Amino acid sequence: MTTPDPAEQAPMTERSGAVGTGDAAGGAAGGMRALTLATLFAAASGYLVMLIAGRALGPADYPLFATYWGAFFALGGVANGLMQEATRAVRSARQLAAATGTSAKSKSGDDDNDAPSASGPPASSSPPVPRVRLLPSGFMLGLALAAAVVVSAPAWGPVGLPTFSGAGVAIMAFGILGFSLQAATAGALSGTERWGMYAILLTVDAALRLAVAGIAWWLGDAGLGFAIATVVGAITWALLVVLSPATRAALRSAVDVDRGRFWRNTGTAMLASAGTSALVTGFPLFVTATARPDDPAPLVGAVILAITLTRAPLLVPLTSFQSAIIVYFVQHRAQGPRALAMPLGAVTAVGIVGAGAAWLLGPWLIRVLFGAEFELSGPVLAALTAASVGTAALMVTGNAALAFDRHLLYNVGWWIAVLAAAALLVSVHGSLDVRAAIALVAGPGVGVLVHVVGLVVVAKHKGVRT
Repeated sequence: MTTPDPAEQAPMTERSGAVGTGDAAGGAAGGMRALTLATLFAAASGYLVMLIAGRALGPADYPLFATYWGAFFALGGVANGLMQEATRAVRSARQLAAATGTSAKSKSGDDDNDAPSASGPPASSSPPVPRVRLLPSGFMLGLALAAAVVVSAPAWGPVGLPTFSGAGVAIMAFGILGFSLQAATAGALSGTERWGMYAILLTVDAALRLAVAGIAWWLGDAGLGFAIATVVGAITWALLVVLSPATRAALRSAVDVDRGRFWRNTGTAMLASAGTSALVTGFPLFVTATARPDDPAPLVGAVILAITLTRAPLLVPLTSFQSAIIVYFVQHRAQGPRALAMPLGAVTAVGIVGAGAAWLLGPWLIRVLFGAEFELSGPVLAALTAASVGTAALMVTGNAALAFDRHLLYNVGWWIAVLAAAALLVSVHGSLDVRAAIALVAGPGVGVLVHVVGLVVVAKHKGVRT
């Protein structure tokens, strides 16, 4: 389903009949194609932003941009817990509505609450529960995270975050407010399978970031312009809400739990998302913080850039498809852990191919695009690319745990992976590039094991064949 008629009152499901199912399947296929193209564009634009920043700032100042970028998207990763729970809750509510013949729209005074459905009682016959409004939920979360940004400002200097005389703090606070509203919007679009609109959101977000980075380079702005470029995509939600009736309809969707349970689930997902952020966008900060006196400064910068570059081909698309992965696992709950086979096989295959390409072409590409100061050997780049498979697999198994309503398992797996990776980064002997590769393989690997074992135990308890 791409952009349904905004007047549509109930989701198009398998209960709609053969014709409706065919239309829905065709629309969903078109939406997923659009989402794939949008994801490819987002990945490519991310590379271009890094290229622009590296060329504009040089090796000396690039770490400042990378630190600001990493901090913002690490905090945004926490907000993505709202997107994940909104996706799950909206999708589950639609499945329940399909099974019972009731409406999956959130009840409000101007909705047709009392209109009988074709196969069930009036919607008003269901027990009333505190209503969850997705966009106000995003606004409340955004205010809390923005306040955390402002309160943390005195600590920015000691940890190497540039404040740009206070403007950087204000920009990040505004950006994280928008990011939280965008997370709510993305969850609503994903849960209602409006993949076409979700693709537009990803595309506009990436295009805005790339455009502002290009303008900052053109103007010779080596600081504040790149801070604005980091956060500017977070206004995309507002454009969609204003211009798209389908987006507004998605944001009115009902969820399958009451307000208290929704926020408990969201809080758990946010806590786990903090672990995701630590391993994905925040890991370069770990590298800087754990650098040893005998680690050459150029090596630290080169490793940070290499980690970002080698992980992007796998993790950027996977991050964009997280909502679709959650929907996939919700739809395949009956298969239990066996549903993991296809997505895990896919990320492993992509990682192997990427590692080979990094070995052969990586040093030359980095030398040509970023300069000899950033160059690392082919085996190191291949190892870092292969290491991204561990984090990608952990994202897959974590989304499976979330879709199967095992939020605690989701949380535990991610934080065990974070702690294991941090411990290995500090304790393993060898050069910084070797320590980083080992930490990125083994740490997430422990988390994957926790998730898979937990899902197998749950499936056996429920009598699902594994």
